[in-house]
Order: sequence, then C-alpha cells, then structure tokens
Amino acid sequence: MWWENLSNLQQLTFVIGTIATVIMILFIILMLLGIEGGDSFDGDVAFDGDFDAGDLDVYNADSVASISGLRIVTIRGGLAFFSIGSWTTYLLAETMLPIVAIAIGMVAGVIAAILLAMTMKAVLKLESSGNLDYSTAIGKIATVYIRIPKNAIGKGKVNFNHQGKLVEVDAITNEDEDILRKTEVEIISLIDDTTLVVKKIK
Repeated sequence: MWWENLSNLQQLTFVIGTIATVIMILFIILMLLGIEGGDSFDGDVAFDGDFDAGDLDVYNADSVASISGLRIVTIRGGLAFFSIGSWTTYLLAETMLPIVAIAIGMVAGVIAAILLAMTMKAVLKLESSGNLDYSTAIGKIATVYIRIPKNAIGKGKVNFNHQGKLVEVDAITNEDEDILRKTEVEIISLIDDTTLVVKKIK
C-alpha cells in the first residue's frame, strides 16, 4: 500500500500537514465570513517580549521585538508553520537525509508564518483605514485584543464586527485601570477617525 511505502518521517509529516492545513482552511473561512470566533484565529499569544501573566498579552505593535508589528507567534502562525513545514519535509524526505529535510521544512515553515503575518497585517490595516466610518460604531461592544493602558497614556486594540467586516481598531480608555485582553468594552466616542474611546463593561 501507498501508506506502508512511506518512511516514518513521511507518515508523521503527512498527518501533521493534513491536520494543520484543514484547521487553517476552516479558520480562514470563518474569518472571511466574519463569523465570531474567526478572530480567535489570531491566537491567544503574540510576542514582543513583554509578558503579562494576568492575561497572556505579550504583544505590542510598537515593540521592535515584534518585528515591525507582525504577529508571528500566534495560532495562525503556528498552523502556517506546521502546514508548510510538514509538507515541505514530506516532499523532501524521499530524496534527502531526514535531518536535512527537517531543517529545510522548518525554514519553509518560518517563512510561511512570516508571510502570513505580513498578509494579515496588510488586511487589518486596510480594514482599519478611513474607508470605514467608526462614528456609527459608538455604543457597540468590542473585545480587547491588545491591552489598553489606563488614563489614556497609550493605545491598545479592539476587535469587533463593523459594516460587515471584522475590524481591528486602535483604542484608548480614560479608566483608572488597564483593560486587559479578551475583556468586553463599550465604544463611547472617537478621538480621531481611527481611534476609539472605550470603557469596560461593568
């Protein structure tokens, strides 16, 4: 049988690649449809080296360590890494030494994760542009994606569905405490075309 003729490495990478690819396709479909939960495709953890044990918010778009604001260490990035990396290793394992095939597969996976992060950054930037009228978002409920600093001393980000799109928008708060990731907030006003003022829902 075809399966029995594969090496152990090929069998393993075939299974990992298939599972990762299927999950990634499902999440992309959810995201494109704007279905709630598609935004969780961004993952629970992103990286900038500033760990907050309270809500696992370790992402800051302004951090140099985040590689120009790219979210790479996410569920989405992980799926891209395992999908492309596994298929690359699977294809090369028949003609190369296993260690070489694995090394090339890992490099391909990292490149895929970075390219996907760049693509999603461009998409979210487009969705967050002035093409959308956020004045009509006042009163809506949003979910914090990047922690919002207290007393308007810095910006965070929120996700919500607006005008038929899942958007990510800069946000500040005048409250006396930081608003942590995954907290639901109400949009109460705007300070410019693309920055919201929010408050925590009590």
